[in-house]
Amino acid sequence: MQKTSDVIWQDTQHQQLFRLIDQIKECNVDSSVFKKLNDYAEYHFMLEEQYMETLEYPDRDTHKAAHDKFRRELATMLEEHETYDEDLRQSLSLFLREWLKRHVLGTDKKLERFIMESSVK
Repeated sequence: MQKTSDVIWQDTQHQQLFRLIDQIKECNVDSSVFKKLNDYAEYHFMLEEQYMETLEYPDRDTHKAAHDKFRRELATMLEEHETYDEDLRQSLSLFLREWLKRHVLGTDKKLERFIMESSVK
């Protein structure tokens, strides 16, 4: 497996997470969109966390803590709301998008650099 391909799965999954977050802004959204986002985020986070363990990524505890924070925030959103008015949908979408953007451009970029420099294949 080539290292460039190793990072492509991560970028593809990030794009899917952003698409799901964008769906939150749509009219008539219900908790099923949050459930899809939760399930996909969990899949993505678990894959990244397994990858970090395999590569013995030195910052994996901090990275996992960031994932855990997102998990808690999303769980709270799922528990607290059954219906979503337009203002709430916009606020939640903005919050999730900004969190994910900061995570991808910060925490995940560090992981990407580590993967690209790693001798483990």
